[in-house]
Amino acid sequence: MRLSVGGRLALVSLGVVVLIAGVLAALLSVQLSDSGQREAEKVTLSVAETLAHEPDVATLTAARDSDVLQPMIENILDEASLSFVTVMTPDGIRLTHRNRSALGEPYLGSREEALAGRTYTEVYEGTLGPSVRTIAPIRAGGGEDGEIVGLVSVGVTLGAVQQDLAARVPLIVAASAAIVGFGVLGALYVRRSARRVTGSYTPEQLSRLVESYETVLHSLREGLVVTDRDGRIVLYNDEAADLLGLPPATTGQVSLDPSEIDMDAALAEAISTGRRMVEETVVNGDRALLINQEEARDLTGRRAPERGRVMTLRDRSELQALLGELEGVRTLSETLRSQTHEHGNRLHALLALLELGRVDDARRLIVASTGGRQHLADRLVSHDEGEIVVALLLGKLDEAAERGVRLDLDIAEPTPALPLAPEEAVTIVGNLVDNALDAAAAGAEPRWVRATLRANADDVVIEVADSGAGFDPALVDPFAFGSSTKRAQGPGGRGVGLALVRDIVAARGGSLQLGADPTAVRVFLPVDAEALTS
Repeated sequence: MRLSVGGRLALVSLGVVVLIAGVLAALLSVQLSDSGQREAEKVTLSVAETLAHEPDVATLTAARDSDVLQPMIENILDEASLSFVTVMTPDGIRLTHRNRSALGEPYLGSREEALAGRTYTEVYEGTLGPSVRTIAPIRAGGGEDGEIVGLVSVGVTLGAVQQDLAARVPLIVAASAAIVGFGVLGALYVRRSARRVTGSYTPEQLSRLVESYETVLHSLREGLVVTDRDGRIVLYNDEAADLLGLPPATTGQVSLDPSEIDMDAALAEAISTGRRMVEETVVNGDRALLINQEEARDLTGRRAPERGRVMTLRDRSELQALLGELEGVRTLSETLRSQTHEHGNRLHALLALLELGRVDDARRLIVASTGGRQHLADRLVSHDEGEIVVALLLGKLDEAAERGVRLDLDIAEPTPALPLAPEEAVTIVGNLVDNALDAAAAGAEPRWVRATLRANADDVVIEVADSGAGFDPALVDPFAFGSSTKRAQGPGGRGVGLALVRDIVAARGGSLQLGADPTAVRVFLPVDAEALTS
C-alpha cells in the first residue's frame, strides 16, 4: 500500500507515541518496583531494630524460650505487613518462625555481619521464597554494648512486594492508554493538516512534483511572482528577477517588501495590495510590462485568498518597439500615398492650364499650393531640431485635404526638441493626428483638426484637437490595448496606436490628458532646461 505524505506522517507520529507510552510504562513499572523494594527495606529495618532493642525480646532470646517468643512474634506478623520475623540464637537455630514446624531448624541466610554487631539488609531466597530481609543483633538487656545473645531477621517476600505493586498496574495501563489515545488524535490531526498542504500525493510523487515545479518555474520565459496575504514577495522566477530588478532567484521562499525594491511605485502598490489585474500595461524603468494578477488557488483549483496572490509578467518592450515601427511605417506610407495623389492632381491641373495658355492661373495655383506651407518646408532645409515631426505634419496636410478636413498646424519657433527617438516621435504624432482625422472626417461640417507643438518651462506639449464627436463613452480606457470602436481594416487590427502612445509617454516619464469641447489629447513630456534651449 502506497501511503500519502499525510498518512506516513500520521503513522510515524502514532508509532512514536506508542513507543513513548511503552517506554514510560516500563519506566514506571521499574520505578514502582524499586520503590516497593526500598519501602520493604525501610519497614524491615525499622521493625528489626525495634525488636533488637526490646528488653523482653532480649531476655527471652537469651533464655531460648520459644514458647513465649512465638506467640509474641505472631501477634506482630498479624499487625504488620511482614512475611516473616525470625528470632534465632547466635549459631542460627530458629526460636520463632512463620511455620511452627520450622522451629529449631537452622536459619537460611547470612549472619556474619549481624554477629559482628552490624545491622544489614539483603535479598535472599529462604523457605518462603526470595525476600527482602534485615538482620539485626540482639544484645543482652536490649542495649547497644551488651553481649550478643541472638539475632532477629525481619523480611518481606518479593511476591508480597509484587502483589502490592499489582494494584497500581491498572493505573499505569490507564495512563499509557490515555497517552496512546491522545497520540491517535494527534496523528489524525497531523494527517489532516498534511493533506491540506500536500493533498493525497505520496512522498515520491511530491518529490517529482517539486522537481518539475522547479524546472518549470525557472524555465519560463514569463515572469512569475507569488505574494503572501501581507503583500510580501515570497517566490519569483528568473524572468521576474530580470524584469523587476530583484535579486537572483533561488530555491525556496524569500520575504521581500515591494516598497523597498527599486521598481515603479504603481507596480509596487499593485503587488502590495494584491488587486486583480487583467492584461494591464505598467512601465517599469525602460520596460513595458503586461501584467495579470489573480488570487492563489489550492490543490483542488479553488480560490484561496489566504495563500496570497500570483502575478505573471510579460515584457512588451520589444513588441511595443516593433508595433511602433510598424505604425510609423504605416503612417508614413499613408502620408506618401496622399501626397502622391494630391501632387498628381495638381500637376494635371497645371499641365491643363499651361496647354490652354492660362499662365497667370497656373502661377496662382502654384502660389496657393505652396504658400501656406513654405515656412514649414524652410525648417526642413535649415535642419531644424524637429524636422522629423515637421516632415510628418507636412505630409498630413495633403492627407487631410484629400479627406476633406482642414488641418491647422501651430508649431512654435524654433521647433521644440522632443525628448523622443525619431520612431517614437512619428508614433505619437502620427497616431494622434490619424485618430483626429478619422474623427473629424466622420463628423459634420466644418471638419477640422488642429495640431499644436510648444515648449513650456519644464516640458514639451503636443496637443491634437478635432471637430469630431469625441471618444466613445463605452470605452473604459481609450488608451488600453485593443480599445477601439472602429472596424479593423487590416491584419494589425485596431486599438494599437493609442496604446503605443500611452506606453511611450509613460516610459519617458510623461503624462496624458483628455479634453472635451472640442475633443483634444494633450501629451506632456518632461525635459531639462538644456534640451529646451538647444
